[in-house]
Amino acid sequence: MIRRAILSIIANSVGLYLVDYFLVDLCFVSETATSCPAKPEVSLPIFVIAGIVLGILNTFVKPFLKLISLPITFLTAGLFMFVVNGFVFGLLVWLVNTLDLETLRIFVFGENIWLTYLYAAVILGLFNIATHWLVRK
Repeated sequence: MIRRAILSIIANSVGLYLVDYFLVDLCFVSETATSCPAKPEVSLPIFVIAGIVLGILNTFVKPFLKLISLPITFLTAGLFMFVVNGFVFGLLVWLVNTLDLETLRIFVFGENIWLTYLYAAVILGLFNIATHWLVRK
């Protein structure tokens, strides 16, 4: 059980790093800043903290959202799960910024913020699928 939790934190942290790397409209900042004009260098503990928060959200909030959205997910053949994952990622951004951690801020900017959340959810989802597939093999 502890090994699974540690693996989940590592997978979430690496997935969040990939999200930060590939999405231009999203950045993790390790200092108190009001904007993110360029990709700053962010240290590993920033992604670990965000990975822990994402793991907590995936454990407690995501199953409830899956249950509520079950009819829509069934009608869309599972594609609505990307929307649920995008909502969980948006909740992660809100929660991390609300907790007022001095070492971590997540900035999402641009015209379509929810589209950025959806892209982040797709990247995280694909990475988690690949990680779980590799671990089972």
